[in-house]
This record gives sequence, structure tokens and C-alpha cells, in this order.
Amino acid sequence: MLWVDNDTYFGPDRRKTNRGMRWLDRRQQNGAGAPPPLSTALRQLRLRVLDAQGPGVSAFVNRVQGTATLAEMHNEPEVAYELNALGKKLDRTCLSDARSNIYKTLDRAHSVMRAA
Repeated sequence: MLWVDNDTYFGPDRRKTNRGMRWLDRRQQNGAGAPPPLSTALRQLRLRVLDAQGPGVSAFVNRVQGTATLAEMHNEPEVAYELNALGKKLDRTCLSDARSNIYKTLDRAHSVMRAA
């Protein structure tokens, strides 16, 4: 499975085939590659917590959901559960400063990961 990691999307490549460019397809380069290791994705997620305020929350939630998908791919259901719960919580309540809660959840997700 190919993986896309850019500013607007983090997750599995949604394109089914490489048939060339579609009419309204704005991505000029194929940014799909091998998925990152789960531990790397969790570290990258931790680095983006500072942007999880105001308008940056939706991009952070997108990255959390992509990392949860990656955890499911790596057969880590506990990690996926923690991340999905965090994504839903951030989607429902746009807290003014949820960084401490985010860090606690990421610590729990990292601690339940079997293959560190």
C-alpha cells in the first residue's frame, strides 16, 4: 500500500491506479511512497502538537486519523483506539488549548505499542 505525507493529507493513497492526471487533479507530483514506521509517525505527530490550536486543529486531526490507520495496518489496535478517541475528541470540542491532553494521549498510545 502506498502512503501520502504532505501538508494537506496524511494517509493511504486514495488513487486506485496510476492512469495519468485527471482533469481536476491538482497534485503535480506523485507523492505516494512506502508508509512510515508507526513509531516514526507517532514522533512526527508529537512534533505537530504545537500547531493543534485554532485553525490548525483540523490538519492535526487529519494527521491523527492517518496515524490511527497506520496503527491498524501494523496490527496495533490499542494504539489505533487511543488515536481515534483523540481525533473524535478534538473534532467535537475545539478546546482553546488541548496540548496537555494531546501529550497525555500520545504517551498512552506509545506505551501500549507492542513493537517499540
